[in-house]
Amino acid sequence: MALQGLPPPGDVYERLWVPLVTLWYFVWQWLQPRHTLESVVIDARRGGADRLCAQDKRLSKGIRSRATTSFSNARQRLSLEWMRQCFRQLAATLVTRGPWRSRDLPIELLDGSTKRLRPHGNIGQEFPAHRTRRKKAYWCVARVLISFCAATGIATAAQIASIHLSEQALAVTLMLEAAKRVLYIGDRNFGIWRVVRAAVQSGGQALVRLTEVRARRLLGRKRLPDFLDQAVDWSASSHDQIDAGLIRERVSGRLIIIRAHRRGYRPQTLYLFTTLTDVQAYPAKRLLELYGWRWQAELNFRTVKSTMQMDQSEVKSAEMVRKEFFAGLMAYNLVRALMAAAAEQSGCRPIELSFTRVHILLASVLTELFLGWMSAPARHERLGWLLTEASAAKLPRRRQPRPSEPRAQYYEPQVFPKMKGSRDEARHALKNSLSKS
Repeated sequence: MALQGLPPPGDVYERLWVPLVTLWYFVWQWLQPRHTLESVVIDARRGGADRLCAQDKRLSKGIRSRATTSFSNARQRLSLEWMRQCFRQLAATLVTRGPWRSRDLPIELLDGSTKRLRPHGNIGQEFPAHRTRRKKAYWCVARVLISFCAATGIATAAQIASIHLSEQALAVTLMLEAAKRVLYIGDRNFGIWRVVRAAVQSGGQALVRLTEVRARRLLGRKRLPDFLDQAVDWSASSHDQIDAGLIRERVSGRLIIIRAHRRGYRPQTLYLFTTLTDVQAYPAKRLLELYGWRWQAELNFRTVKSTMQMDQSEVKSAEMVRKEFFAGLMAYNLVRALMAAAAEQSGCRPIELSFTRVHILLASVLTELFLGWMSAPARHERLGWLLTEASAAKLPRRRQPRPSEPRAQYYEPQVFPKMKGSRDEARHALKNSLSKS
């Protein structure tokens, strides 16, 4: 199991909920249909984590209370930096040691999104609510950025911060911290100098899409041709921000203008910049094909937010928001790693398998694999069954493409009156009316 090789959390004294068991159940929560503390206590009492404990200190024998307080306190004792380190090491282990590892230049897809939070505790100070044109919203919002492995969909690196910090700044921090030889692919949001410079400075490469205005400035022309593959040097302008740790040097690369034709879609002109200067190894059509993989980042984020239910958090502190974010990504990576292993066995690509079905399969046998009384041959047999079933969880091939839907909606009548003032004032008025009645 990959969790067995995680680094120790530092100086901690022995408790019933040791850090490794606490981390495992933190991840285990996100693999269950309902992420409740009660389900953790029930599984722990039946021996669901006894294999992670010492023979004389099994959790199922030591835990007597059915209350969730002890596990909740154990989650709070976990160090945030230790959880980040565990997430990085687990992701690196799953990507580099699996049968799906690539000998070529690894490709990672950059994309960002948001996470909705309730204003409990100090969450409102570290993750402030966004503002509309009329008033301040109730929900707090956190900005997240994830780098996905293009081959498997595994989240290799991630950042979470305030909504006031841009995705570009998070991308620069992510690349400099990762410092690895990969090809980062990003959309127009990442097609700026600071992101490209961070990719090169960290030892990697970049392939980003530019806006038409930025392509004109970089080429120095008002009119752009229909096709172009030209070597250019990208220097920072007076408007470009220089993040901490970045060196203000020019970036050598290629500006590519190419017309993309995809069946069923309108032709589109793309403006791409890449630091891959070898034209023979990476021609323009090959780079266009590589950029087409970027859409998988959108699908991966949909899986993280919808299937894994990480679009909203109900915790009570800002530190727990970050811990929960990394724990959820570790659970997501376990499912993706199982999909990649199953795809290797069945001879298909991981994206051809259903994430939801593999997620359900993994959650159904997860507790059995860590029962203390289960023998090694029985566990090995169960793992073989899991891999076989995951290999058969292929997505259906549609005979006809889905029809295009209009981007419109019906405005249904509101049954509640419009709220006037803040939500706290409305709660206070409701409380006064109920007390008078």
